[in-house]
Amino acid sequence: MLNRYRPVFKGYLETIVRPLVKIGLTPNQLTVIGMLISLLAAYFFAMGEQRLAALTLIFGSLIDALDGTLARLTGRTSRFGAFLDSTTDRVSDGAVLFGIAYGGLVDWKIAFIALIGSYLVSYERCRAELAGSGTLAVGIAERAERLLILIIAALFNRVDVGVYIVAVLAWITVFQRLWEAKKRLS
Repeated sequence: MLNRYRPVFKGYLETIVRPLVKIGLTPNQLTVIGMLISLLAAYFFAMGEQRLAALTLIFGSLIDALDGTLARLTGRTSRFGAFLDSTTDRVSDGAVLFGIAYGGLVDWKIAFIALIGSYLVSYERCRAELAGSGTLAVGIAERAERLLILIIAALFNRVDVGVYIVAVLAWITVFQRLWEAKKRLS
């Protein structure tokens, strides 16, 4: 849902990215840096530092949003870059939920349910598109929404509530995508 607003921020993202072009940072390097920052956020969650984790996750998410813009501005878009971006997103998602559970901020079973739902949302899109559905960007909680929920909840020291919400919304999205894929692929 939030990805629909990406064109509104295109100019801002390009302004932020231009200095990165000058220093020679590649899109794939930026992708890995974004993941490493998310791993740091996961560590802060594991230490019980919810607000610090949220702020770190905001920064990591911003970096993650810039790699595609950097690739387009430098003419370095690639299928591998898209693959790397998707892979590092899954690593980041898993690490953040693991950190939250490891820190005792939410029951590990709820974090696991949220993680499986989140992974399925991504998997369904990829698999349906490979099967010929066209872009399957439907559902109430894509990755941006799930991250925003966790960030807001953590800023209020209630990431536990955020994980419960993410778990429910991720699974609603799983069923929304399943239904849409059935319509398109039948």
